[in-house]
Amino acid sequence: MSNQRALSGSAHAQQNSPGNQADLFLFDLKNEACEHGLKTGEYWNLRIATENEIINLKKEHHPVVSLRLQTHDLLRVYLQVKGKLQQSINDTDRTLTEADLARDEKKHLVAFPVRNVRN
Repeated sequence: MSNQRALSGSAHAQQNSPGNQADLFLFDLKNEACEHGLKTGEYWNLRIATENEIINLKKEHHPVVSLRLQTHDLLRVYLQVKGKLQQSINDTDRTLTEADLARDEKKHLVAFPVRNVRN
């Protein structure tokens, strides 16, 4: 393996680490907040969702920011994003496991502003 391939491989793995995925998701949230005029005191509702749940959320809320992740990263990224947004982790969050996500076909981290409900 050439040095260039080894470096690009490690850069790719580093870019896709749960910490970096959380930071990229937060970057997208910040951009959407600026674009849609989210004000101080308004916040993002975070969820872990299935394909069908995302469809329904997009019908009801605007904007909706989502990120599809592998089951083994989804829970970690969800908890990291909640922490960085200073949102409390409830009992349901604490007891959630990767097996629960796989069983329930949860594949997406989803965020939408609490104030923007479509009529």
